[in-house]
Amino acid sequence: MTSRILLIVVLLFAFADPALAKWWIVRASDETCLVVDIEPKGRDKAVTKVGNDVYETSEQAEAGVKRLCKESKGKDQSRDPGNAE
Repeated sequence: MTSRILLIVVLLFAFADPALAKWWIVRASDETCLVVDIEPKGRDKAVTKVGNDVYETSEQAEAGVKRLCKESKGKDQSRDPGNAE
C-alpha cells in the first residue's frame, strides 16, 4: 500500500512540474534582457515584457533572448564612453 502511494506521488510530480513551469523574457530599464519565471503584469514601469511568447523551459527562453535582444546589445556596445570625440 505504501509503495502504491509513493508511486502515485512520484507520477504526479513528474507530470505536474513541467506543466507548471513558464518562462518570459523581460527588458529592464538599463536595457538588459532577462529570463524570469514570474509573468510580468505591466505594473512595474522599469520592466517591459519582450515579445508575446511564453516558454516552457528556461533554455528555450535563453534562445529567445539571443534572438530578440540582439539589437539592444549592439546599441550598448556603440555607447562606449572611451571613444568620445
